Amino acid sequence: MGIRWSLLPFLLMAVLLVAVAAGLRRAGVSLPATVLDGALSPQRAVPGGAAWIAGAVAVALVPLMIQAGRPDAVLERWDTLYHLSALQHVRETGIASSLQVGVISSTQGDPSYYPAAFHALAALVPGVPTATLLNATVLALAVVPWILGIALLARTVFAEVSWAPFAAAVTAILIPATPLDLWIHLSPIPNLSGFAALPGALAAAAALWNALLPGISARPALAAAAAVGSAGAGLGLMHPNVAVTALILLAVLTAVTAAPQWRRRPALIAVPVLAVLPVALLSFTPLGAHVTGFNGGLEVSWWLALGEVLLGLLTVWPMALGVVIAMLWWPGLVTALAAPARRWLAIAWIVIAVIYLDAALDSPLNLSALFYRGQDRLSMPLAMLSAVLVVPGLQCWTRVLGRWPARRSASRGPSAMTAGLVVAAVLLTLTSVPARSDNAAKNLAADYPGRGRFLQADERLLFEQHVPQMDPEGTVLASPFSGAAHLYALFGQDVRLPVAGMAYTDLDRDLLYATEDAATDPADCRLLEENGIAYVYQELQPYNRHKTSDSVNLAGPDLGTLLFSTDHSRMIEIDCDPGDGSYDPV
Repeated sequence: MGIRWSLLPFLLMAVLLVAVAAGLRRAGVSLPATVLDGALSPQRAVPGGAAWIAGAVAVALVPLMIQAGRPDAVLERWDTLYHLSALQHVRETGIASSLQVGVISSTQGDPSYYPAAFHALAALVPGVPTATLLNATVLALAVVPWILGIALLARTVFAEVSWAPFAAAVTAILIPATPLDLWIHLSPIPNLSGFAALPGALAAAAALWNALLPGISARPALAAAAAVGSAGAGLGLMHPNVAVTALILLAVLTAVTAAPQWRRRPALIAVPVLAVLPVALLSFTPLGAHVTGFNGGLEVSWWLALGEVLLGLLTVWPMALGVVIAMLWWPGLVTALAAPARRWLAIAWIVIAVIYLDAALDSPLNLSALFYRGQDRLSMPLAMLSAVLVVPGLQCWTRVLGRWPARRSASRGPSAMTAGLVVAAVLLTLTSVPARSDNAAKNLAADYPGRGRFLQADERLLFEQHVPQMDPEGTVLASPFSGAAHLYALFGQDVRLPVAGMAYTDLDRDLLYATEDAATDPADCRLLEENGIAYVYQELQPYNRHKTSDSVNLAGPDLGTLLFSTDHSRMIEIDCDPGDGSYDPV
């Protein structure tokens, strides 16, 4: 709309949304009563429940925080380069539209689509350095909605089980392949923050559908459709992959729960059909060509893919704790299949597992085409459903252990057994800490054997010392796979190629190639100067080999003044004056 993005338009739109909702309510359009009305669970359903949840959060977060060492640590993943620059761009320009944020990948300033809802939301917080803001926002959005949403989903499906939200919430924190884990593993931030919001949206949709199914009336159905549609639009703005997953799960929910009534109420068939129709259009028409045409992803053998799913060792942070949790949700999956009211949850798990296997095998069926054939993304909804299935799994184990013949007495046996199981669960959970710490160290620690770094610790220290003395209008030319790409987000310094995966123009290539001979060829040096290049940053030990980008590393130090250097890099301020009086500065 041409309005600079800030907290003010955000608040105005929020007020407008509330006003619309109030108007609809006054007109008699209101949501039906659902199982989610009231408290999430009885106040004392689980003794010390808040403390147990806090402890589980500590197990998940503390290893990451220790490895990061500082709130503005830069996660060493390619995607982090993009999201740091995207967030800085939104804060600097006030342009947060998903239709335009992709401009950071083009030196010509050509806008392109990229789901920017995460960056728009993060950019609302003022006065915080960009790197700190990125980390804090990811932590908040990857942890809080994920835990609360899965608790709500458990409350919806197992309303009669007072402890279900607690059990699902604790599992949601600890189960491998959470959005938090995927952040450190691969850093697809819009994707993971959207998937963290998915459980709550699905819980609301399921609760509303169950309330409406006995007898659908027009006004409550309209209100429910508006609420679910708004949530779906929000998920789509976070990332289209998440909206696709929501539609698939919604189709399973409505089809399985309404199937017994289709003969008597055939109109109900339209709901799952309408849910799956957009997925089909994206999969089999040019509408989804940008995604479905993608080739790549991690391909594994069939037995390994099957083992990942069956044992809970999903591709994101597989650890022994995942196998222990699988021993809980597998009985839950079997029992949920046998329970008509919960069958949709088990079938949804099977559907997502099949799509996961398709991605893992790079199957010719292309069921995972809308997910870039990446099992890392699919691991999150699979973990979400598994966490909820832990509830019937625990019920199943309780029945089995309740019949344990060796218990000494009805009064003493169960309490002693419960205490033993709690201690065992705590110890098994703590065994995941070393794995979490090592996984975090691979991409957060200042150094990790065998893994390169975009931004080295000594390099960042020199940036902090020298960037304040650099010309803020002078552009830095460097490989987008280098630490210099962070200069824009961390210090506001202009960088020609700020993100990995830049779409190079002919001029970009000419500038990179010109650095090779700029020290001896006045024409090449003049080309750099005319295009605002004031600094050249070189890697002596490139993080990523790329023929065009590496050209910038071939120039000698006599290109100008050496500002600083490390064992693996150096920053040169270009000086095109040969000293013979022939130099005519631009």
